[in-house]
Amino acid sequence: MRKFIVSDLHGNGEVYDSIMGYLDNIALVDDVELYINGDLIDRGLDGLRMLEDVKERIEGKGSIKINYLGGNHELMMYQALMKRKPGKAINHWSDWMNNGGWVIEGELDARDDGEEKMEELKYFLGNLDIYKKFGEVVAGNNILLVHAQAPKEVKDICDMKISDNNLAVDKAVWTRVEEREPLIFGIGKIIGYNRIGLDGYLTIVGHTPVKNYKGFKYNDKDNYFNIDGGCAGYACGMFEEYDHVLLVEVEDGKLTLLTFNHNNEIINGYSYNGQLVKLNEDDLEKKKLFIDHTYDNCREKSKQLIKEILKDI
Repeated sequence: MRKFIVSDLHGNGEVYDSIMGYLDNIALVDDVELYINGDLIDRGLDGLRMLEDVKERIEGKGSIKINYLGGNHELMMYQALMKRKPGKAINHWSDWMNNGGWVIEGELDARDDGEEKMEELKYFLGNLDIYKKFGEVVAGNNILLVHAQAPKEVKDICDMKISDNNLAVDKAVWTRVEEREPLIFGIGKIIGYNRIGLDGYLTIVGHTPVKNYKGFKYNDKDNYFNIDGGCAGYACGMFEEYDHVLLVEVEDGKLTLLTFNHNNEIINGYSYNGQLVKLNEDDLEKKKLFIDHTYDNCREKSKQLIKEILKDI
């Protein structure tokens, strides 16, 4: 079975369709398993459609097996829906709205089955695992998936879910490398650094957008990859700065990291088995064979739609 990892797609439907089309094509010849490492939703315009599609796939629709881990946006949506009463929203609702949840909330409010769907999604999100320990070994380390920060201890079968809604969950999905003192007039200073990885593991996280031509970052000191290519920024109109989406494959004791752009093209690739090596053109061309070009024209349509929405905000 070929195993793939994505993270932080943030309601970006064109990217989601491209990735799923790519994997559906591979599934014609191989068994495929996809791990979504949190933040599938919010900011982008297609979060609800993507969330419902993933839910249906997990429940048995389609050719790809999906494992969906919770991120901070799944936690925010769960917290908001747990506190919501018909006709009245309290507590965590504003946090979710301020972080892009208004897109999904608006769609659900407009649907005849909106209240029923909110209840259904609340329990679906609550059952999402927080981390995943892989059996595969890369460069002498097991692989650990978690959205933002590795827990202090992991088990073969995850013992943390979104519905636990406690401090450990909060740290696992919210922590960033730098901590700052509270901002005063927009100014704050760094007061320390958080350890993101866990000894003995190659940790793969997302959560903090990476702004470079690779779309990912490897921290050799803490032994982790950040694969958040910046779909959240792209969804908010930063089309040039964050034109990267990472698809990672775990296979034969190594990682293969493919960088897509939002025009459904693979623009570069790397392998890692203790050392990071750029793929040669022949290897990259073989990867490109499975791309479904149905979505090539989505990028400009998406840009225009977002620009029209921003005019009214």
